[in-house]
Amino acid sequence: MAESMDIRGVCKPGYPGFLYIEGEDSSIRLYVKEIKRMKWQSVEVRRNVQETIPDDVCKNKSCKKETGRLGGPFTVIEVDTSEEMSKILRAAGLGEFLRKAMTGSHD
Repeated sequence: MAESMDIRGVCKPGYPGFLYIEGEDSSIRLYVKEIKRMKWQSVEVRRNVQETIPDDVCKNKSCKKETGRLGGPFTVIEVDTSEEMSKILRAAGLGEFLRKAMTGSHD
């Protein structure tokens, strides 16, 4: 599903479970809607940060394939532990995002 929606992300299922995804706003909204339709006990969006890609980064229509903090192919990878999730997000410069999501901080 992520590939067809041009979404990248990382998921740690279980309790506590975490999902970080990036892509175009409309694709993310649809992806989250589809996830919520699945038989999950609970799904809560803890953090939602929107970033605009500067025009000089998107000089051609293929720019979305080159943007995003995670990089790599359009897919959502699954990890087994919160430690693995944290390592991937910290490497992408998202350590503070994860910390705020885990604590429920909205600042």
